[in-house]
Amino acid sequence: MKEIDYIIVGQGLAGSVLAYSLIQENQKVLVVDEEAESSSSRVAAGLCNPVVFKRLTKSWMIDEVLPLAKEFYQKQEALLNDQFYFDVPIYKLFVDEKEQSFWKQKSNEPHLFDWINHKVEYPFDKEKMMYPFGASKTLQSGFLKTANWLEKFKHYLIEKESYINMKFDYDKIKFSENAVVWNDYSAKKIIFCEGYQSIYNPYFDWLPFKLTKGEVLTVKFKNLKIDHAINKGVFVLPFEGEYKLGATYNWDQIDNKSTKEGETELIKRAKRFINDEIITVEHKAGVRPTVSDRRPLLGIHPEQYQLAVFNGMGTKGVMLAPYFAEKMVQFLLKNKKISPEANINRFLT
Repeated sequence: MKEIDYIIVGQGLAGSVLAYSLIQENQKVLVVDEEAESSSSRVAAGLCNPVVFKRLTKSWMIDEVLPLAKEFYQKQEALLNDQFYFDVPIYKLFVDEKEQSFWKQKSNEPHLFDWINHKVEYPFDKEKMMYPFGASKTLQSGFLKTANWLEKFKHYLIEKESYINMKFDYDKIKFSENAVVWNDYSAKKIIFCEGYQSIYNPYFDWLPFKLTKGEVLTVKFKNLKIDHAINKGVFVLPFEGEYKLGATYNWDQIDNKSTKEGETELIKRAKRFINDEIITVEHKAGVRPTVSDRRPLLGIHPEQYQLAVFNGMGTKGVMLAPYFAEKMVQFLLKNKKISPEANINRFLT
């Protein structure tokens, strides 16, 4: 029997961030993951947007989570000798004068000074891009090459003998007074970081996920060149000589299969402002582990204290995961309370 501290189920964004946060505290972890290219972490563009464009408000907890996220990914770059996080402005293309005026008004509010620029700009080719009312940009935004980082981090775990590529079998969990056993491993706790697969977990299937399928294209433009990210009904993100174009939101079809309908929808939306040929290079889909109240899921099983969950980061996972991983570690190692907004106890009646 191999004794370790924590078994982590899932090597998506949440599981990987938590694994490294525990390793930093000298905890021995084992990450169990059935590799899948179509997990939401590997499909997502990894955008860090500090504002909610629809209401033009700050993203939830942005002042706390973004600095910690950037620091975390910088440490990963040093550890793995590669660059994963990139600062990039996200330009909002205005649909009319009213929207332009609303942006200018909001940019003068003190709580948004650091997050959006007040200037109206025309930074893109006006022949290939239709935006007669101009654009303005976010500040301190960026993106993580999530799939690249996850792959490099997986090899780091393998070198530490802290990774197993296999499907996790819930039936092989055995409980003792002071430990939990799975296969040949004995640990303090098993922490489930399974993304949307949590709906099949017999211990945590009661958590109120509101799952959404998202489809993302990798595209080329025949003539258009863009150096910055764009938001106008879809996002466009420059990525290794090509562009990420996304994303759809589908609450009815919960699977990882890309669809012709999804591709058609994304290109149709992009064509509303891009006057150029769009060529699809790759098409992927994933299911976002979004929660009904759009807040993370952290905590201990109400009856089996050897089981825990770290999940539900949703569409803001790149920003949220490092902050809440730190809170989870403090809870596990120092018994510090988890915020009621993120604690799964909020769903216990």
